[in-house]
Order: sequence, then C-alpha cells, then structure tokens
Amino acid sequence: MYEGRKLTVLDQIAASDEVRRKIIDAASVLYAKKGFKATSIQEISELAGVSLPVTYHYIKSKSEIMSMIMEDLLMSFKASLEENLKGYEDPEEKLAVATILYYKIVDSNKEKALLIYQKSISLDKASKSKIMSLEVDVSQIFVKILEEGIQKGVFRPVDVDLMAYNIIMLAHMWALKQWHFKKRLTIDEYINHQLKTILISLQSEKNSGYES
Repeated sequence: MYEGRKLTVLDQIAASDEVRRKIIDAASVLYAKKGFKATSIQEISELAGVSLPVTYHYIKSKSEIMSMIMEDLLMSFKASLEENLKGYEDPEEKLAVATILYYKIVDSNKEKALLIYQKSISLDKASKSKIMSLEVDVSQIFVKILEEGIQKGVFRPVDVDLMAYNIIMLAHMWALKQWHFKKRLTIDEYINHQLKTILISLQSEKNSGYES
C-alpha cells in the first residue's frame, strides 16, 4: 500500500509535484481497491500522507482527482515515447520501439488504464476535452512514424489515423482483457504477437520480408 509522510502547507508550496504525485497514487490505489463511489477525499488524503486542507488545494471533487489520474497517465505515455524514440531513424524500428514502450507503460499502469475506461463518464466537459486532446497527442506520435514509413516506402499506404488507434487499442486490450490473456501469455509474448501483426499489416511490396 502507498505510504507517505505528512506534508505541511509549506511543503506543498515547495514540492507541488511531490504532493500531486502522492494524491494521484493514493487515489489510484483506493479507486482500484474500493471503487470510485466508495472512496472519500479524506481517505485519499490519509493514504497519501497529505493534510486534508492541502489535498483540497489541489482538488475540490473526486471528479477532479480522476481527471488528474487520466492526465498524468497520458502525459507519462507521451513523454516516455518521445524520449525513448530519440536516435532511431528507420521507421520500422521507430514503430517497434514506440509500440513496445507504449504496451509496457499500459501494462505497468493497468489499474489507471482501467479507471480511464470505467470512470471517464464522471468527468465534466472541460476535463473530458483535455483528456481527449492528450490522447490525440499520443496517437499523433504513431501517426508521424507511420507517415514517415509510407513516405520512405517502408510501409504501404494506410489510413494513418485509423492505424495509430488500432495500435493504441491493442495495447488497451491487454489491460481490459488481461484476465483472459494472462492464462497463456506474458506481456512480452503478447507484445511480440501484436507487433508481428501490426508490422505484417503495414508491409509494402518492396519490404515484405518480415519474418513471423
């Protein structure tokens, strides 16, 4: 279980990122364990080790916490993908690295990913719009790789927006249906199977030698 020290108001001013992280992590644990409706802000405050007044400085409702969780998860995806793609020139290598990393991030944040699916309806219009914008930002990383691959003749022409979301949804399927797949596949095996499917579906005529 997530544990942390109590933070004063002065701590909050000096370490806002730390406070935000404590609240997000504690809320994620409690929502996954007890459910959204059964979890109070006070419980989140206590588990985070953050005083209630400081917690209320960051959030006014459980819906706001959910928005923070979603935003944090999607921004982590985006930052990790952009950082780890540096140095790769070949579009197929870029796509493989981005896909593997994205699926690994989803696997390590399964509870948060599930919360996004289960509780996004609870968000207000502004929060939903922000989350959708961040999701599109993530998809655009895959879109750019696909466009580059098509331009270089590495990938066949496809609807890059649709293909980008196909890749993303295959990652989400691991979080949503792991109860089924974990009976016979590890995350690495799942990624390997899905990556082969993705790359084979993108093969151009001159680049059809991908080995399954």
